[in-house]
Amino acid sequence: MNATVMAIILVLIVVATVVTKKVPFNFVLFIVPIICSLLLDFVLEQFSSIMKSAGFMLLFAFLYFQMLTEAGVFDTIVSAVTNKLGDKMNVIVIMILTSVIAAFAILTGNFTPAYLITFPILVPLYKKYDFDREAAFIIAQTAMSAMCFIPWGIGMAYTSSSAGLSANELSKASVPWALCFIPAIVLQWVYFGIKHKKRVGTFGVVVENVEENPYRRPKLFWINFILFIVFMVGLGVFSLPPYLVFMAATVVTAMINYPKNFGEIFGKVGPMYLNIIVMLLAISVYQAVFNNTGMVGAISDGLIKICPKFMLEYIHIILLLLCVIIIYFIPFQIFNAMYPVFISIGAGFGIPAVTIIAPFVCNLSLATSSTPTNSSTYLGCALTETDVQHFCKKAVPVQTVTNAIVILLALIFGIV
Repeated sequence: MNATVMAIILVLIVVATVVTKKVPFNFVLFIVPIICSLLLDFVLEQFSSIMKSAGFMLLFAFLYFQMLTEAGVFDTIVSAVTNKLGDKMNVIVIMILTSVIAAFAILTGNFTPAYLITFPILVPLYKKYDFDREAAFIIAQTAMSAMCFIPWGIGMAYTSSSAGLSANELSKASVPWALCFIPAIVLQWVYFGIKHKKRVGTFGVVVENVEENPYRRPKLFWINFILFIVFMVGLGVFSLPPYLVFMAATVVTAMINYPKNFGEIFGKVGPMYLNIIVMLLAISVYQAVFNNTGMVGAISDGLIKICPKFMLEYIHIILLLLCVIIIYFIPFQIFNAMYPVFISIGAGFGIPAVTIIAPFVCNLSLATSSTPTNSSTYLGCALTETDVQHFCKKAVPVQTVTNAIVILLALIFGIV
C-alpha cells in the first residue's frame, strides 16, 4: 500500500477518535500505528498472495456450487445412486465412496478443488443417512493425503521447494508411505462405522423427506450436469486456473438457472465468504510475522540446542509423529521452512535428504485440514456445513492416531 495513503488513513483514524471519543485516545495512538506499519510492510503482500491463490477462486466456487445445490443437481445424483443400489446402499458404502471420490478428486493437485468436487456431491448423501459430516471430512482428507505423492500436487510443490529436492525423486520415495495409508483408512471406516451405529442405530436411511425448494431446476439437470463435467475436466485435466474456471462456471450457470433472482443466491453465500476473508487476513498477519521476523530460524536453532544429542538422529521422525498437533497451532508453511534443518541434521548421520523428507509428503497432509490456521479447512467446513473449531478438535486426535498407525506400519515394513 502506498505510504501516502497509509499516512492519510492513520491521521483520519486519529482525528475520528478525538472527535467521537468512542475509543481511548492513548489506546489508538499505541495500536493503530503498529497495525499501519504492519500493513505497509509485509502483511498486505502476504494477503495479496493468499487472495490470488485462494481467495478470488473461493468467491466464485462458493457461488457456483451454491447454485448447483439449490438447483437440485447433487440431490438428483444421490437419488439416482441410492435407487440403483437399493438395499445395498448404507453408511459403509458411503464411507468407501467418500474415500474413492476424494482420492480421485485430489488428482487435480490441490485440496481446494478436491473439496469442491467431493463434498457437494456427497453432502446430500450424508444428510439422508445422518452420517457425521465431520467424520466424512476426516475420511476424505485421509484418502487425499494418501494420494499426495503425485508430483504435480501443490503439497509436493511446497515440500520439494522448501527442501530443495526434485519433485519426481521425492514422489517415488513417498509411494511406500502412501501404501501404508490403506490399512489406516480401513480402520477409520471401522471406527466411524461403530460410532455411527451407536449414535443412529442403523446403517440405513434415516431422513426420507425432501424439503420443497423454490430454486430447484429439475428440467435443467442435464444441462447443469454436462456443464459441471466440462468445468471439472477443465480444472483437473487441462489444469486451467481455478479462479477462471469457477468465474466462467458461475456466470454461465447463473444465466441459465437464475437470470432474474441471482442476488438471492448470492445473499446466502455472502456472509460465509465474508467470514473466510476475515480469516484469510488473520492468517496472513500470522504467517507474515513469522516469515519476515526471523522467528522460524530462531525456533530451528532453539530446537537443536535443547534436543539431546542421542535424539537428533530421529528428530524428523519425532516431529513427524507430532506434526498433526504442531500444525494445529502453526501454519504448515512455517513447518515446511524447517526442512533444511532436518536435512542438515540427517546429513550428519549419513541419512539422505530424500529419506528425511519423504515421510512428510503424505503424513503432513493429514494435519493441513485439522487446523484453523489453514484456509482450506474453512472451505471444507463450509462445504460440509460444520463448525471449524469443533471439527478441528475432533480431527486432531483422530488424525494423530492415523498418523501414528502409518508410521508404525512404515517401521514394521522397514520403510523408515
